Amino acid sequence: MPIERMRATRSFLREFIEAVPGAVYAKDRMGRILLGNEAFAEAVGWPTGDFIGKDDLELLADKVLAQRIIENDRRIMAGRGRRQMEEELRAEDGTTSYWLSTKAPFTDEDGNVVGLVGVSINITERKRLEQREKLLARETEHRSKNLLGVVQSIVGLTGAPTVEEFRSVVTGRLEALGRAQGVLAREHREGLGLRDLLLEELAAYRINGADRVRLAGPPVAIREDAAQPLALAFHELATNAAKYGAFVDASGTLDVIWDLPQRNGAEFAIEWMETGGPPVETPSRQGFGTRLIRSVVEHQLNGTLTFAWKPTGLRCSILLPMQSIAPN
Repeated sequence: MPIERMRATRSFLREFIEAVPGAVYAKDRMGRILLGNEAFAEAVGWPTGDFIGKDDLELLADKVLAQRIIENDRRIMAGRGRRQMEEELRAEDGTTSYWLSTKAPFTDEDGNVVGLVGVSINITERKRLEQREKLLARETEHRSKNLLGVVQSIVGLTGAPTVEEFRSVVTGRLEALGRAQGVLAREHREGLGLRDLLLEELAAYRINGADRVRLAGPPVAIREDAAQPLALAFHELATNAAKYGAFVDASGTLDVIWDLPQRNGAEFAIEWMETGGPPVETPSRQGFGTRLIRSVVEHQLNGTLTFAWKPTGLRCSILLPMQSIAPN
């Protein structure tokens, strides 16, 4: 072959592999790099291009992943067939990338396998999307199971003398869940702010006068799976206040105070305190609303609930495990 033709062929080959949208490379039987384009150099972390003659153990930062690639290559050369697989690379800074690799052996004039050629496409973003979809699917399944449990509690603990009253009570409780779910959907967060949760539930009662409801406590986000049951508990407390307590007339007030524990292992405390409403007496029996609050706090949230029917108004203390709090 004339020298000019050889040079033209090499130039064409170089331009061709650089134009391919992916990492293009060739290796000899021992796994040493024979050629590679700029995309390959970037993929293996050798942007200077000084990789010819080196194998994957010398090129790649993660030796375990490098050995997996070497074993893949050996199987391909032994099988003499084209193969496609997903491969993982990890850079020195710990960044992980994923590649869809198509490889095939090549032979000499006698038909002996002397190496392989490959093209690898970066599919890192696709893998991240797939992982996110799986995570969202698990979250949706968990949310559905949690919501079903709350709904079962609502229906099972709701008592009313007529169908219409039953429907009204259940509808109110489901609307409380819907408000919490709506805030979670709008905010796209892992948790829901406790203040936001309270404001959302109390807004339904249209209490006139900003000084009638006072909320005090540090910024705290409640985990999604705890926010829905807690919203239901607040709904029941507010409903009780509207029927018998601080929301009955204009003189009543509500204070909700919360604080984070100062020591490990302590619980998260929420105090619901009503004053100024009609005189309060300890009930002779536990109503459906009280039973529902106790069910969601003690059974679903693994917390502790205490009622105190003081002459000045109802006081409810809720202690929740710190697992109910979303991470910052």
